[in-house]
Amino acid sequence: MKHQPIKALGAAAALTILASGAQAQEISWDLALYGSPAFRVAGESFAEYVNENSGGKMEITVHNGTLSPTREVLDNVSIGAFELGYVISSYHPGKNPLLSVLDLPFLPIPTMEDRLAVADLVYDNPHVKKEFAKWGVVPVMTVVQPNYEVMGKGAAPTALTSFDGMRMKATSGIGNALAVYGASLVNVSGPEQYNALQTGVIDAVAATPSAHGGYKLYELSDWYTTGMAAGTAHVTLVGNEAAYAALPDDMKALLAEAKAHANAATIEAQNAAAAQYEPELEKRGLAHVTITPEMIATLRKEAAQPVWDAYVADLEGKGLPGQEMLNLVLNAGM
Repeated sequence: MKHQPIKALGAAAALTILASGAQAQEISWDLALYGSPAFRVAGESFAEYVNENSGGKMEITVHNGTLSPTREVLDNVSIGAFELGYVISSYHPGKNPLLSVLDLPFLPIPTMEDRLAVADLVYDNPHVKKEFAKWGVVPVMTVVQPNYEVMGKGAAPTALTSFDGMRMKATSGIGNALAVYGASLVNVSGPEQYNALQTGVIDAVAATPSAHGGYKLYELSDWYTTGMAAGTAHVTLVGNEAAYAALPDDMKALLAEAKAHANAATIEAQNAAAAQYEPELEKRGLAHVTITPEMIATLRKEAAQPVWDAYVADLEGKGLPGQEMLNLVLNAGM
């Protein structure tokens, strides 16, 4: 019989001695998820792998949108309200400014595999480790996403100047870059964006293709982009530091295996989800706007570079190594 978990102070891991007398450990963790189906795959497959391969020693229960508001996950994992959760750094950049280097727009990180490698470099940086430790959390894995594209209603943007006056939901530095061309940024969450687009609060959404499809934004839209290479809002699956430290070594090794499994499952799911809704775009007659390499070069020079420079200046002004973080990413060899 499974005993009820006992929540330890500062670490919500539960250790129960089973009645069999085998002195086996049972560890129960809770995971806060939210978002579109492809976005949730990382956490769901991570938990599934642990549950199927721990030999009954560890169980992760997945909660979809029920444990915490999205912008409060970091705080709640920090205090041990639950052990695992998705943290979108751009939702509260002041809390993890060094990690927010991965939110900068139009970074030269072309693929999801590249983004995983660069994120691991950032996680290993000693300054970033201290930043996570400040909140009592550890980075378990990146919730990797493809580069953002833009989908919206109204006249399709035929040039960069077409973004002038466009009200856009665009998290992270991508919105700041497009704001150079006159885009107006509106702060809405993922679940709110369909209604915001429907009611005219926003004209367009910058997000992953799978999110455009998952939230069915194509039902309301007139056009979409490909080739934007805009980057993405960085998401980390974080764990409570004390709960992680309390794990036995074999369970820590299992979490590392689960990370590799979840990364592969996420990339497959993101690609499949994007392809799945493509027929809807054609069926509904959405205009296809191709962003050319020349436009990307212009975006990097005119829009992204000022955002990069402002990020560095802001952090350096606070005594933080902003230039070091940017150089780490730009010199990653992608």
